[in-house]
Parts: sequence; C-alpha cells; structure tokens
Amino acid sequence: MSQEILDSVKSLGASLDTIKAQAAKAGLDATEAAKVANEMKSKLEGMTFATPEDVKAASDAMQAQLDKFFTEGKKSKPAQKKSLSEGIIEALDGRMDEFETSLKKHGNFNLELKNIALTGDGVASYDSKQYILPGAPLNLRDLIPTLYSPTGLFVSYKETATTNNVAVQTEGESKGVNNYALSEVKTVTDYIAGTSTFTKQLSKNLPWLSGTLPRLLQRDFFLAENAAGYAVFTGAATGSTTTAETNDLLQVIDYIANQKTARFNASFVGVSNSDMAKLLKATIAAGYYAGSGSVVVNPNGGMTIWGVPVLALDWVVTDKVIVVDNAYFERVEAESMNIQFSYEEGNNFTKNLVTARVECMEDFNLMLPTSGIFADLGNV
Repeated sequence: MSQEILDSVKSLGASLDTIKAQAAKAGLDATEAAKVANEMKSKLEGMTFATPEDVKAASDAMQAQLDKFFTEGKKSKPAQKKSLSEGIIEALDGRMDEFETSLKKHGNFNLELKNIALTGDGVASYDSKQYILPGAPLNLRDLIPTLYSPTGLFVSYKETATTNNVAVQTEGESKGVNNYALSEVKTVTDYIAGTSTFTKQLSKNLPWLSGTLPRLLQRDFFLAENAAGYAVFTGAATGSTTTAETNDLLQVIDYIANQKTARFNASFVGVSNSDMAKLLKATIAAGYYAGSGSVVVNPNGGMTIWGVPVLALDWVVTDKVIVVDNAYFERVEAESMNIQFSYEEGNNFTKNLVTARVECMEDFNLMLPTSGIFADLGNV
C-alpha cells in the first residue's frame, strides 16, 4: 500500500476516535456515538484500498453516516436544561470585558439565558382577605342588655307574690294593706371558652394567621354563646302559648297578644330562617297589603307584627318561635370576651407551639319565666 493511501487510512481512524467527544459536546448520546464509531472502525479494518480514490470514497461514505447521526440526534434529543447559576456562568463565558464596559457606560447589561430550568414557587403575595366560613349575622348579645359583675356572682331580686289591696276607700274605714314578696336570684357566671394550637413556624409561613385566627375564634365563640343563651331562655320561659290557629303567621299574632295580655313587652319575635320564609310567603298567599292585619313587610324582607319586629335568627331551632321581653332577659358578664396567645400551655415552649384562647366569663338569666314565650309552630 502506497504511503499516500496509508496516510489517508490513518486519518480515517483518527477521525473515529473523536466521535465520542464531538457527540458529547453536541449534547448527543455518547453511548450511541461509540456504537456508531465502533461499527465504522470494524468496517474499515475489513476493507482494502487500491487507490487514493478508494480511500476518498470510504471517507465520503463515513462522513455521510456521521452527518446523519448528528442531524437526527439534534432533532430527537431535547436541549439539556441547566440551573440558573449554570446558565449565567455559560452566558458570561468570554464576555466579562463586555459585561464590565456595559455596566460602566450604561449601568446595565442584557444577558440572554437559554434552556434554564427553574423549580419551586415564585415569591408569593397574599390576599388581604381570607375567605372563612360565615358566622351568625345577628347574635343574642346584640338583642338583650349586658350587666357587669366584677366578682363573678351577680345577685338580683324578683317579685314572687303580691296582694293588691289598693282601692277606693270608704270614708272612715281603714285603708287596704299590700304585702309584697321578693326572692333572691344568684347568677354565677361560667366561662364560655375554646382554644386552638398551631406551630410557631406556621405563623411565620402564613403572615395573615395572627389576624385571621382571632376572627375564626370569635365566630365560633358567638355561635356557642348564642346556643348557651338560647338554651337558658327556652328552658325557663313559661309564657302563655295558647292559640287555636294552625297558620304560622296567625299563631305568632296570638303569641304577641298573650305577651301583651300578661303586661309584658314583646321586644322581638325570633324564628329560624326557614320559618321566616314561611311567614313572608303566608303574607303573599293571603294577599296582604302593607299594614293589613298589623303585618308590615318592608321591601328588604323585614317584618313587624303588631309593631313587634320579627327576626330571622339562625340559632333559633326550626319550627320554634320565641317572644322576648329584653327587660327581663339579661346577660351577666364578669370578664369581657378576650383572645390571648401563649407559649405556656403543656409542652408548647419545647415544641415551639402557640395556643390561642378565646373566653368570656358570663351567664344568662331570665328573671321572670312568665316574661318569655317559647312555642312550637306545629309543622314538624
């Protein structure tokens, strides 16, 4: 074999040794590149070349196969993703002088980053409002008076019996004598309270927690307070529930009449939302106009009967009705409602836990049971 042919063959063999490095630099599969190189080398070892033209033909065939390999590899192999720091280093490679000059002259430098893979969440901004479940639109404490007792024991007196001998006197006769009896009523306040424990880390991760958790506790406190006061009233009220009516609206009129007959004031009538809807529908079904039968319905759905407001209260049980004289139903408070946060509960300090507590020392008292009416509308 001539020296010219020998040199050409050696050149082909050397080219095969660089295929792996070229493939890796191009971002292709190095294993696949080695496979192609080995196949070509095996074929070359089994070939004989009589003229330089034979060598050139083999070289052209090998180059065509390599070009096909690189072209198909670039199409099928996705661009390798780099981290942000790797992308910045690569983009600045060889451009530091340009970088410094641009900063000095313009105060900025545009850097184009390609194939950057970013992971994780971006910087979060938080809604100023958290969409928590609703509480009661109207609470019992909004409807009755609150009396304060710094000692926790509140003493009242209620009249239990009387004989009225006041009368027109006959000339020369003794005047009548009235005897009155009053009994002591002791109201001992209790705590209505609840707690919620969370991690210190959570308060850091959720910056709105310190403002939202008190809203949650206050909502649930009022729900519990409403239930407690309702239980006291309905358990003690003995006002007259006499009625011959079956229509809800007409029954309510009778209950107000009973309250007035007993000389008590009807401060408000309370029903559930569903029963309020029935009362409003009853006015439509009967064709009532404004003021008919002393029933007045406002455009916003508010209702008064006989001048007494009828309130939809979600803490009143369905199919029940209460008639309250708030001069006789009171809330006694020894400690106002308060919300406190503390690390000093159990092992909170060692576990980095925080306990939030809501509480109020209070109780409800229906001074005269006959001043309140609790009736069943008879639909359930």
